[in-house]
Amino acid sequence: MAYDINWFEDNMKPVLANGPGNCSACCLRNLDKDLFCKKLTCVDECCCHFVFWDTKIPGFHGELLMGLPSKDMTEWFRKTSVERAQEISGNMINKALQNQEQHVK
Repeated sequence: MAYDINWFEDNMKPVLANGPGNCSACCLRNLDKDLFCKKLTCVDECCCHFVFWDTKIPGFHGELLMGLPSKDMTEWFRKTSVERAQEISGNMINKALQNQEQHVK
């Protein structure tokens, strides 16, 4: 299996939250926190907008809630450094915020 550096961007999406600590809505909440949650950024530090993570693929969310991440997902989290994972997730949050601002205008 080839390591897919784009796996996270292709399969996950940030959902804007109404405040901090919305981990109960995150699809990663039942997975190993050290491997999954602690690698990601869940806040836009510039503006303090918080997110939780969801899947782009219907059905995959339920598998994650049952604690069943795919091999591709596990490989991405294991092989991607904390710095790179935070950069990718931070960029995804920024993009989501920009899209939201465009819809408000």
